[in-house]
Amino acid sequence: MMLKELVYLLLVAFVREKTCARILAVVPVPSYSHQLFFRPLWKGLNARGHELTLMTTDPMPEAPNNIKQIDWSFAYDLRHNKHNITKVVQDNEYNLPKILASYQAMMNEIVDEELARPEVQALLNDENERFDLLMVEYFHPVMFAFSERFKCPYIALASMEIANFYHKALGNPIHPVLYPEILLPFERDLKFSERLLSTLYVIWGIVHKKYTYGSSVEELMAKKYFGEDLPSLQRITRNVSMVFVNTHPVFNVRPLGPGFVRIGGGMHLEEPKPLPEELKMFLDRAGEGVIYFSLGTNVRSHHLSKGLIQAFVDTFRELPYKVLWKFERDVPEKSSNVKIVRWLPQQDVLRHKNVILFMTQCGSQSMEEAIFSHVPMVAIPFVSDQKMNAQKIVGSGLGLFINKNTLTREVLMKAILEITQNSSYKNNVRQVADLMQDQPMSGLEKAIWWTEYVIRHRGVKHFWHPNLDLPTYQFLLLDVIGFLVLLHILTIFVAYKIVKNVSVLLLRGANSNKVKTN
Repeated sequence: MMLKELVYLLLVAFVREKTCARILAVVPVPSYSHQLFFRPLWKGLNARGHELTLMTTDPMPEAPNNIKQIDWSFAYDLRHNKHNITKVVQDNEYNLPKILASYQAMMNEIVDEELARPEVQALLNDENERFDLLMVEYFHPVMFAFSERFKCPYIALASMEIANFYHKALGNPIHPVLYPEILLPFERDLKFSERLLSTLYVIWGIVHKKYTYGSSVEELMAKKYFGEDLPSLQRITRNVSMVFVNTHPVFNVRPLGPGFVRIGGGMHLEEPKPLPEELKMFLDRAGEGVIYFSLGTNVRSHHLSKGLIQAFVDTFRELPYKVLWKFERDVPEKSSNVKIVRWLPQQDVLRHKNVILFMTQCGSQSMEEAIFSHVPMVAIPFVSDQKMNAQKIVGSGLGLFINKNTLTREVLMKAILEITQNSSYKNNVRQVADLMQDQPMSGLEKAIWWTEYVIRHRGVKHFWHPNLDLPTYQFLLLDVIGFLVLLHILTIFVAYKIVKNVSVLLLRGANSNKVKTN
């Protein structure tokens, strides 16, 4: 019996040695919702026996032994205090180039400091270190260069829809009307002004990337940390094996190449856990219903204007419901039906039977959590993809949209009462949840299966079109269209000349006959 057990253990060890990989996971963006989305993937890969080194701004508490974590939590100070990106977005709401420039400047500084950390430098300078796979958040191309340093394939990850530039760079078709940029505040049935704005934005994005890529700060930073002989970031970007995107066909209808894998549909949802006793008591006793209000982790509620906060306070005071409000500070003028909490286990709160409405900033994860909990929404977007998500909520009948710039007590009260007293919104949410869940594999199962596919084949080249470097004029068929137009004009010209010459000859013949007759 002991011999059998020994043979079994040796066999297991042999199989693990052959099949289990060393994975470097890099998630540089200081955003708790982003980090939270990927955690089930790290835990799932760990459960499969893979060994992970995770660079993250939010280290997992009680991480398994074979997940080594490098702490980048200092990046939150740069985001919220030094750059205060939320305020920049609010102050320049319709100036997309300035918003993008601010994001880029912020991420350049964050990535520079992340790569300079002693733990990262030790990893880069260790000649004996090796990895079988890099899994990296797509936000900053310099981080893709880890794949060159360790000579391993990489998978790019996105906790939300990615920019059209990235789609274009990897061969997916882009269209300013069918697939507007995620930062634009519209999604379907675009008016002429919106179509014009979307088209100009796409053109600006292509030109901006084309003429700043080679000499950009990112290129210099990449060579600083990964060596002067590093290939261009454009080449490294196109060397990706697969891209995992947190989208779902129910909300995101666009053609994708086989190298793109949709992992949306509640991948980050955790098993239900008991609520804290005080919170549970508040929700249990709210038989009249509870409105849950949260602006997520990236928008600080205390940064809102006094007028906007007062509009919320005045509205909540008149509601016949309880209100659970995630707020980082106390609100002295709040009414007795309002409970202020600095942090909440959002998934478990939304699952509570008495929660009847979610007032949300429309982050991708918050939106999914509400849908899978069958809770309709009042959408109050602020930054990033939230405005487009708000359009998806309205277009699918899951709730109503309120512009924060025109929000008043009357507008908010009308929206809340409309949703809470009209069962169609809750029915629509339940129907969409059923559609999203009705798939052969969950997003997590797909992510793990395709991750191990890339590991087994040491990278994936056959999913990507070989002609991604087509010049724009060839991609748009401008040379072919020009040739056909020229050929058409030439044909008309030749036909015109023939008809004209024949007419002249016939006219001369007719005149000659007249002379002879006379």
